[in-house]
Amino acid sequence: MDIAPGIREALSALARESLEACDAVLARIWLIAAGDLCATCAMAGECPDRRRCLHLIVSEGLSRATDGPFRRFPIGARRVGRVASERVAYVERGEQALRGLAEPGWLALHGVRSFAAVPLGPSAHGVLALFSRRVLNDDELRLLALAARAALPPGVGLPAPGPASRAARERVVRVRRTARPAPEMVAERETRTLAEIQREAIERVLIETAGRISGPRGAATALGLKPSTLVSRMQRLGVRRPPK
Repeated sequence: MDIAPGIREALSALARESLEACDAVLARIWLIAAGDLCATCAMAGECPDRRRCLHLIVSEGLSRATDGPFRRFPIGARRVGRVASERVAYVERGEQALRGLAEPGWLALHGVRSFAAVPLGPSAHGVLALFSRRVLNDDELRLLALAARAALPPGVGLPAPGPASRAARERVVRVRRTARPAPEMVAERETRTLAEIQREAIERVLIETAGRISGPRGAATALGLKPSTLVSRMQRLGVRRPPK
């Protein structure tokens, strides 16, 4: 899959920053493109439509290889593929649940306690997925989803992801309302780090709420976070309330 070097570098940076932010051991990014390895793909039997699939573009952490058994993922298959088709963030926690996602020995060896996968880009052009040593909570998942959605500016020239079902579109709308603001917050000509994306999101919502953090009209509610989580993230990112 041909993508601009700058986009590839930005995706690699996003994966590395996600590793650190989520205490992950492996972070990977797939982008939607035309089916090309159908005859030899290990997951061909699970592919409902061989015209398009997820191509593994970036792998950071324990492995940087992008040519293994998961280099292609059918859209709609398993957890990663379902995130691409449904366009909704997903998290799995607990030993029993994780066993269906990776080898138990590998999970135990690296102390993996949760798995998260989120749509990538403003139009769900792909998926960012990671295995974390922590039990990731819903607030962390929302922040990761916000950053992944804003990681690519609109119009980057990637293949169109294709239409989602009506139910999927409705779910995306609910996620966007919970994790405001959406793609219009992203600079059209720049890619940004995970911290910068989160900082801008918080600063914009604080302006919209006149610095109010808690309550039904507060920034925490707008971002879908607990007030304590928002305050902690503001301190970490160096965000201050706007002057009154």
